[in-house]
Amino acid sequence: MTRNAPLKGILRHCVLVFCLLFSTINLGSSGLQDRAKVERNRGRVLYEIAVVRDNLKKDPKDDKARLELAKGLYQAGSFDESEQVLEPLLKAPKPSEEAMFLMAELDYLLGDYGNAEARLARILAANPKDEDIRTKAGTKLAFAYYQTNQYARAQGLYKGLEDRINLPHWDLMKAFGQERPYQQTWPAGLEKTEVPFLIGDPLPVLPVEVQGRQVIVFIDTGADMFVLDPEAAAALGIKPLVSMTGTFAGGLKAEVGLGKAESIKIGEVTLSSVPVSLLPTMRFSEGLTGGKYSIGGIIGTGFLRQFLPTIDYPGGKLVLRPATDAGRAGFRAELRRMMVVEVPFVLASTHFMIARGSLNERENLSFFVDSGLASDAAFAATNQTLEYANIALPETKVEKGNIGGGGGAGFATGRFSVKELGLGPLLQKNLQGAFGVLPAQTYWGQGFILDGLISHQFLRKYSWTIDSAGMKMVFVTK
Repeated sequence: MTRNAPLKGILRHCVLVFCLLFSTINLGSSGLQDRAKVERNRGRVLYEIAVVRDNLKKDPKDDKARLELAKGLYQAGSFDESEQVLEPLLKAPKPSEEAMFLMAELDYLLGDYGNAEARLARILAANPKDEDIRTKAGTKLAFAYYQTNQYARAQGLYKGLEDRINLPHWDLMKAFGQERPYQQTWPAGLEKTEVPFLIGDPLPVLPVEVQGRQVIVFIDTGADMFVLDPEAAAALGIKPLVSMTGTFAGGLKAEVGLGKAESIKIGEVTLSSVPVSLLPTMRFSEGLTGGKYSIGGIIGTGFLRQFLPTIDYPGGKLVLRPATDAGRAGFRAELRRMMVVEVPFVLASTHFMIARGSLNERENLSFFVDSGLASDAAFAATNQTLEYANIALPETKVEKGNIGGGGGAGFATGRFSVKELGLGPLLQKNLQGAFGVLPAQTYWGQGFILDGLISHQFLRKYSWTIDSAGMKMVFVTK
C-alpha cells in the first residue's frame, strides 16, 4: 500500500443529501424542530430532560410528561431509552400520531424497518383523508423501502398526492420499476473478496469495474450510494434519471443526478442494477493521488451496506463478505485472539451512521462517522458543540485547497485542538479538529443533536467493519 502524507489543504467532505433530507425524513421529530429553532445546545436539552424526568417521577401516569421525556431523549441521542420511555404510550387503545411517528422514527434509526413499516401502515390506515399525515407517513415508508432494497413497493405510495411530493429518492425507486437493486453474483464457494488499496492516505483509493470498464474510486461513508463522475457515466452510457440539490462541506450546494449502473464489479463479486449518484469527482485526482490516478467515483455507505464490509486501514485493503449469517459467522471466526471493540450505531436519513462518542470531558455525544474528510483533522464540529465543550471558536480563513463535495471552494475554515476524542470506548489524544466544514444547521438538521463528525484521521488506525444487520461497528485495535 502506498502512503502519502495527509494533505492539510484538502477538506473534502462528501455529504450528498444533507439539506434535501432535513425536511423529509425526520418524521419522528414532530414538534421538535420548532423548539430547536431557539438556540439550544446539548446542555440546555439535558437540563430540560432532567426537569421532565423529575415531573414524571412525581406522576408516572402523566402521559404528556412521558411523551416530552421521550422527545427530549430522542433529541439528545439516547434512542434506546427514548424507545423504552415511549413504549407505554403505544399500548393505549388509540395512541397519538405524535407518539406513533416518534416510535416509527426510533424503529427506523435502530434498523428495525419491519416494525417501522407496521407502525406507519397503522397511521395511514387511521388517517386515509389527512393529506399531511399521509405525506409524512408515506415519506418515511419510502425510505424504509429504500434501505431494504424494496424499490418496487414504493411505486404505489402517494396515490392522489403526487403533485405535492418532491422526493428524488422516490423518483429513483419508481424509475427502477419492478427491478430489484443491488443483485449480487458471487463465484461459487467464495466466502469473501479482498480489494487492495492503491493508496491509503489521505483516503483509501481502489479500482472497481463499472459495466466492464475500470474506474478508480475512493471510500467515503459520508456519501449515500455509489458516486460516478458524469464524464465517466456519459462514456458508459449512464444517464441521470432524477436530479436533486445536495449540500456539502462549507454549506456549498450542487446539482446531483441519480441514475443506474447495469453492473459494478468489485473484487470478485458483481452487483447488477446499482443506484448511482452523478457528481464530479475527477477534481479530487490531484489531491488524493498526486495525479497518479483519475478519480472516477466514490464508494458510499449505501453501497457498502450491501455487504459485511471491512475497511482494513492497517492492512491496506477493503474486504467484502456476504451480508448473511454465514458471512457474519466467518467474520467472527477470524476475530478470535484479536483485540476487538464494538460500537453500536444508528442509521439516520439515507446514510448517516451515528455513534456515541466523547470530546474532551464531554461524554454521550452523537457523532456522524464519515470517513471522507481528507485532512489532518480527525474531527469536525459546529459552534454549538465547541461552546458546549468549552473550546474557543478558532479564527477562520479561506484556504485555497478547500474543496467541497459539491465542487465549490472558497469556504472559510479554522482549526482547534482536541485533547481527547472518543468513539464508543476507543480513545485518541492530541488531535486536530476542523471548524467550518459542517454547516451550522447540521447541529439540529436531523431533528436530534449532531455533535460532530469523526473521520479518516481517527479511523485509519483500525480495521473497521460495519455490521448493518447488527447495527454495530467492529474495530480491531491490534
